[in-house]
Amino acid sequence: MTTPAHTPYSACAEEGANLDAALKDLGIAAPPSTVQMTEEGGMKVARVAPPLLTPRQTARLTRVVKAARR
Repeated sequence: MTTPAHTPYSACAEEGANLDAALKDLGIAAPPSTVQMTEEGGMKVARVAPPLLTPRQTARLTRVVKAARR
């Protein structure tokens, strides 16, 4: 049995889902991440667009990241 092709879009969608799960684990309720497709220099590019966070959510995420770096 062959595995389905892992496209740049599907890879970005998977990473977006991982980011959403991590935010949820931290207690941050945010809209889901999206995948944006653009074209640069004739090449299609897929990017994860993280959800917009409120200032309070951003402060909480910053505290968690700073604590993890110590």
